[in-house]
Amino acid sequence: MGTFTIELDSEKLKNIVKKADRICGTLEPSTRKLTFFTQEGKLYILASDGCFKGYFELSPYLFSKPFPAFEIPLDVVKQFSTELAGRVNLLFQDNTITLKCQNEILRLKVNYVGKEIRIPRPYESIIKLSKKKFLNELDFVSCFLEEGSYANVFLTSNFVEFISHHMGIVSYVKSKVEKLLEEDNVKFSKMSISIPYVSARHIIKTIDTEETEELRIHFTEGEQQLIIQSANFYTSCGDLPEENPDRIKNLCQMFEAKVRISTTQLQRLLRRALISGKFSDVQLYTRNGELVVVSQSGAIAYKGSIELESTIPFSVKTKAHLLRSALARIGSQNILIDVVQDYVVLSSPSLSRFLILRNERVQ
Repeated sequence: MGTFTIELDSEKLKNIVKKADRICGTLEPSTRKLTFFTQEGKLYILASDGCFKGYFELSPYLFSKPFPAFEIPLDVVKQFSTELAGRVNLLFQDNTITLKCQNEILRLKVNYVGKEIRIPRPYESIIKLSKKKFLNELDFVSCFLEEGSYANVFLTSNFVEFISHHMGIVSYVKSKVEKLLEEDNVKFSKMSISIPYVSARHIIKTIDTEETEELRIHFTEGEQQLIIQSANFYTSCGDLPEENPDRIKNLCQMFEAKVRISTTQLQRLLRRALISGKFSDVQLYTRNGELVVVSQSGAIAYKGSIELESTIPFSVKTKAHLLRSALARIGSQNILIDVVQDYVVLSSPSLSRFLILRNERVQ
């Protein structure tokens, strides 16, 4: 087995551990590992939640005999590195890795992973998108999801579209992007991926720590993989989306604002309607120039209302906390409402973010 000794700044180690902590999350403790591996003369650390992965360059690797990839517990390194300052020495020898900083030492037996680890080859990026916009849009469509559901991403022409569907709520947002490849080279109409909810939330929390304003993004169609390049290299697994963006897009294009309501007022009523906790059912309907919010659980009932300047007849049923989470990220002081075909559509005044629920009221 190979050996190595390297020295690095403690802040660099703590920064990698911080990102790894956000990548792995807490849902599956068995994934909370730091994996060390070498590639093309450099030493890297890999962290993963089982789907979303981050690759971090630790240092140049100058030794002639590379070692097989091994892993150590993330939480142990996180605890040790928290209060470190100055330079850290890492020594790998005899199946043990030693971290030393000033008068503190941590020794860990390593666990060999038994397979070669490689960073996916650097694809030529398809689009460039601001970090803030990418994270905000992904946050909007994933904030009300739960484990087992997905956030869908579609690349079409000069736009990237985000769609999700959970518990009767459909979210849709479209953002203009800068293409880095011409359409002749890429089949944009087929670029899409469905990202698991848990990994979508880990992506948001991790990429938010990147000190960059723009992201370069690539879709690998055959492998159903999303690649995000910034200062570091990230990948996320995925599936083919079950959602078809065309019908949802058409509904949103038919939207004409009929009702305007304060986002804060509606969120307040939804919060008050949580009479049976997080999973309280709620009904919203219009009557006599008001929007009425009703929640009932056994012998407990809540009813609140908001006066409207104009109104149209509609009624929707959903989970109060899910709708409230989505409205918190719609990004505007007011919400516009319309009934399109069999659906109630809520939108931001910019007509860039939409929430769609089935209309329960028969016209």
